[in-house]
Amino acid sequence: MNRNETPASAASCAISARGIVKSFGAQRVLDGVSFDVARGELVCLLGPSGSGKSTLLRCLNWLAPPDAGEVWIGDERVGMRNAARGGVSVPRPEREIRAQRSRIGMVFQSFNLWPHMTALENVMEGLLSVKRMSRLEASDIAVEALRKVGLSGKHAAMPANLSGGQQQRVGIARTLAMAPEVILFDEPTSALDPELVGEVLAVMRGLAAARTTMIVVTHEVRFAREVADRVVFMDGGKIVEMGPPAQVIDHPSSARLRQFLHRFTPEDSRS
Repeated sequence: MNRNETPASAASCAISARGIVKSFGAQRVLDGVSFDVARGELVCLLGPSGSGKSTLLRCLNWLAPPDAGEVWIGDERVGMRNAARGGVSVPRPEREIRAQRSRIGMVFQSFNLWPHMTALENVMEGLLSVKRMSRLEASDIAVEALRKVGLSGKHAAMPANLSGGQQQRVGIARTLAMAPEVILFDEPTSALDPELVGEVLAVMRGLAAARTTMIVVTHEVRFAREVADRVVFMDGGKIVEMGPPAQVIDHPSSARLRQFLHRFTPEDSRS
């Protein structure tokens, strides 16, 4: 375990990373990353570009299986089956991995909406194709998910007729509709014009208030300071600091984190 880690108890843990290592060719992108996220907790991952934050999310939902280490969703190991004593762990069948991924929602930088489907149809699609719901049941759930992100009046809108912020909110609604146990956000505001960032962060603040379990890769330091339960600062594929935002952001102990935060104005990083 990382020495900065404050592990959740087994009963309350939503997702765990244990000694995650990931390389692409000769480049080691993640170097033994470990942390737990409790149910209802919001953890923000901060760090410079190339520090391994997005790769870590892709390891957590097994889109990029790690080279070493373990990922657990609740009490179930993701991607691998633990072998009997003395044996070797083996990969799970793809159908089991898909079922595990349905428990781990993902909101990407790009909106990834189907351009030929309405907002409502985009939200319904996973319910129909993955959960095999009836159209009536899927529609009811999708309508409620769009309401939660403030898009009740946009059911029939095509993605091309929505702003970037509205498209990202449809993406969040699509994830919420699947009722995952944890949601991973990979820089959800990075593709947005500055004036649209606030509407997406407002939705995420609402999810945090409802105690939705979230791991958020972000450069929005003010959001992390105000909303996160814990902040994790990564650099060089390792966790450098981890703790409450008032500690990590307001009183960083490492020179590397102080250097990173210096890029932001006091209003951005500490208000």
